[in-house]
Amino acid sequence: MRAAPQQSDKGIPDISAQVRKFQIVWQGQRISIGGTSAATPTFAGLVALLNDARVAAARPTLGFLNPLLYKRGKNALNEVVDGANPGCGTPGFNATKGWDPVTGLGTPDFKKLLKACV
Repeated sequence: MRAAPQQSDKGIPDISAQVRKFQIVWQGQRISIGGTSAATPTFAGLVALLNDARVAAARPTLGFLNPLLYKRGKNALNEVVDGANPGCGTPGFNATKGWDPVTGLGTPDFKKLLKACV
């Protein structure tokens, strides 16, 4: 098992989502979870809601999202300019203006993405 990604690995985000302090109820207890295990299903749920809205408007589902994210939907993302992702014995990368390897284009704004999609 290797700790750091290799050159052949894809480690480039298109977008990002909150990864800390998700509150859930598990076995009757309220707990916090985080990481990609929380962020990924959150974004998947957002895309499902966008697709529901498109189907209700008699439009096809989104399919491959990159054209939306990098063109029409770019203004529907909140740019993240603070933070970094050090780890695995590396300094990592810093969040910065525009696309960056930590947060991609930013975090989604559902209402703005909905307007761009429907």
